[in-house]
Amino acid sequence: MMRFNSMISQLPSLVPKLLLALEKHGHLTDAAQALGVSQPAASKALKRSEVMLGVDLICRNERPLRLTVEGQMVADFARQQQALESALGRRLQGVKHSGAGTIRIASLGASASTHLLPKMIEKIKHILPQLTVNILEFNNLEGLKALEDGLVDFATFVRSEETQLDHIPLEKDSLVALVPLSSALAKLASITAKDLDQQDFIMTKGGSETLIRAWFASEGLTPQVKHTALQLTSILGMIRAGMGVSIIAKMAVPESHPEVAVVPLAPEQPRLICIAKSPRDFSSHASKRVWQLMQRYRKE
Repeated sequence: MMRFNSMISQLPSLVPKLLLALEKHGHLTDAAQALGVSQPAASKALKRSEVMLGVDLICRNERPLRLTVEGQMVADFARQQQALESALGRRLQGVKHSGAGTIRIASLGASASTHLLPKMIEKIKHILPQLTVNILEFNNLEGLKALEDGLVDFATFVRSEETQLDHIPLEKDSLVALVPLSSALAKLASITAKDLDQQDFIMTKGGSETLIRAWFASEGLTPQVKHTALQLTSILGMIRAGMGVSIIAKMAVPESHPEVAVVPLAPEQPRLICIAKSPRDFSSHASKRVWQLMQRYRKE
């Protein structure tokens, strides 16, 4: 069977199509003409195939010509191949024009997942309606590692220094302090590092730790970290329980935060949220188109 399959794959490419044309026209000259080849070339390819397979493919003494059972098998194979080629062509056209495919984006947390990515994805899906987007939440470093390992196509991250990654700036944000609403800190117009110096601190693991430590260091101080948390709900719960204060991105603050006050920092500590593409080649046409559209929307 393996040997026969190998012979099928080595048949002149003309022959399967020729047998289909013979089914329709019944004459070798007409079949060859329909395929845009000469009758001698068609006859030669047909005879060569019969020698390779060791069976006759047409009944030569009948008019109109008729396929043998074996010839019908090859013709059926040709029909299946044409159907597969047609289906593949339709799928590729769908990928090209409608964005059919799946992309994966590593999000650094609430700022990106809640505010930035939904707006961008909505715009992109107007152009690529069949696109599927999977959002996977990581902290800043984990998201970039997932990008490096090829687990995601794109990753949002907080740019704190120069990077070699090909990236697009998305939006500027700033850090704010979260303190118990009942505390004296909640009554301040702004909070300095000295105001938080003796406070138990809850460090977010969502991506802003480097900026937070830099803000404290600008005053020669270090936060008194007693707790760490990745989820914002955990941070808010700890603050309500009187376990400490925290600093997070302003964009990540939920609309409702009972018993917790949001106070600006002094001096302000800005942060820039970017999205980077994998340093590898694009994994699909969909990911390439999405990157092109993100670049376009950033310029608008």
